[in-house]
Amino acid sequence: MGILSSQNYCLFVAQEFEKITLPSAPERRVGASLAATNVINYIQRDLNNIHILINEKSLTWEKAAQSITDLVLETTSLLYAIGAEHTVWRHWSSLTALGMFLQGKIIQAAQYASLGGEWDFLKNLPPTPIKSKQISEQVIWMLVKGNFTANLPETTSNEEDNAWLQLAESIPAQYHSQTEKALREIANFWMAEDDSEWMNFHPRSYPDFETPACAVAAIARYHGFTPISLSAEEYSFLETGLAIPEPSPIFQNIFSLPVSSTPQAV
Repeated sequence: MGILSSQNYCLFVAQEFEKITLPSAPERRVGASLAATNVINYIQRDLNNIHILINEKSLTWEKAAQSITDLVLETTSLLYAIGAEHTVWRHWSSLTALGMFLQGKIIQAAQYASLGGEWDFLKNLPPTPIKSKQISEQVIWMLVKGNFTANLPETTSNEEDNAWLQLAESIPAQYHSQTEKALREIANFWMAEDDSEWMNFHPRSYPDFETPACAVAAIARYHGFTPISLSAEEYSFLETGLAIPEPSPIFQNIFSLPVSSTPQAV
């Protein structure tokens, strides 16, 4: 185990990428199987180019880690879409979270860590104040860091925002029927917004899932929620959060977090 840094993150990702094998499994997003080989080759090419630039000293490890984090997220999305086992794509979601953390993108790191099942990592995130006015991000951060007090309204004119406000109360209280109702509301809102496009794979456009909605579904599952009455379509939309099992965590097994300085608002 080592302390997380840009350099050892980049080197570890390169090592893990060499282990990838594309599965022969039912795809979760239409068109993923057809495009998968080309996409994985593009990602490999981009990774190789980044390491060439590092070796030429044309790119710092910090800048390289930013670019590599994007490729890790693309890999996460591809593996999920093509039908990889949940432990496999979730491992890459955890790697995405570590890359986001290195960039100071703490809210995004929390979301991908939730999808990856990195619960101890979430507990060890600094209690960073957030600047975001998005109700969804405030709710997720409040659920992740229980001592965080969000400046949330009691209600809004937006039904999706009201569903998020419901989750802020129902998930920690384990009011599972209310949680399911709110998750259904959020899922149906985004499915309608995407007009069935969410079911399709989009090469080099990622992720092919709605990260905040699925992250809060994962947090709900961690708090004991099990869906009872979601439709097959609603479950499919939220599957990245609701599915089991989870992989062995990366945090503490492979990387520990560096000692943080005074938290900055993000």
